[in-house]
Amino acid sequence: MTYEPDLSPDTEGLQALVIQPDPYCPIDRLGPWLHDEGITTRTIQPFKGEVIPDFIQQDALVVLGGDMSSLDDHVYPWLSDIRRVVADAASRRKPTLGICLGAQLMAQTFGGTVTKGDRGLEAGVAQISWRAEAAQDQLMAGLPDPFFAGAMHRDMISQLPASAVWLGMTAQYPYQAFRVGEMSWGVQFHPELSPAVYRQWLTLINQTDVVTKERADRGMKAFENQDRIVREHTEALARRFAYLVRITATVAAK
Repeated sequence: MTYEPDLSPDTEGLQALVIQPDPYCPIDRLGPWLHDEGITTRTIQPFKGEVIPDFIQQDALVVLGGDMSSLDDHVYPWLSDIRRVVADAASRRKPTLGICLGAQLMAQTFGGTVTKGDRGLEAGVAQISWRAEAAQDQLMAGLPDPFFAGAMHRDMISQLPASAVWLGMTAQYPYQAFRVGEMSWGVQFHPELSPAVYRQWLTLINQTDVVTKERADRGMKAFENQDRIVREHTEALARRFAYLVRITATVAAK
């Protein structure tokens, strides 16, 4: 796909609906990158009691990460509301990006499964290897390989939906990137993440969980050392996503 940064007059006033399940998992770097491309954001924070709509009225959907599990519907009943709006966005070809928890919820929405990670915490910088299928994908084609991005998760996608296209993997956990349908992408890694927010996450880790704490601390050092390449790679993905939002909106307006 050829990336064209210039805005078309037909795509002014575009907006992405952002669902933020956790107060400590903000849109971070992704927000400014989208804004630079002419896409504003409206953020819904269900942890504050804000209601997730039944239908998406915006031009795109982004579901961020969170410390809770996608299996915690009994604690966070609004997780099912997120799955519903993800399904609605897919049915109407609205470009959608599910990040970490968002990717797990997307997998569940379309019939995949999520379980506790069998290889422990994946933290710091994930090195994603693209599968052959990524070369034909509108979002991932042409991105650096390997692709470096921030990471922090305990649960894993243990089975992709039958309809999903598997796009990327790491040595620790295989299902790092996938697509369902034409316009719904899930990424287990965190393309929005900055070292500053990662550093905040370190303060939330149970200090008595020595193994997890050590992995997360090592991850912080790796993130600081590799932030230049992480930022370069993840910004490219973000701007690709913005491009697809503009193109999709242009087609829908005709």
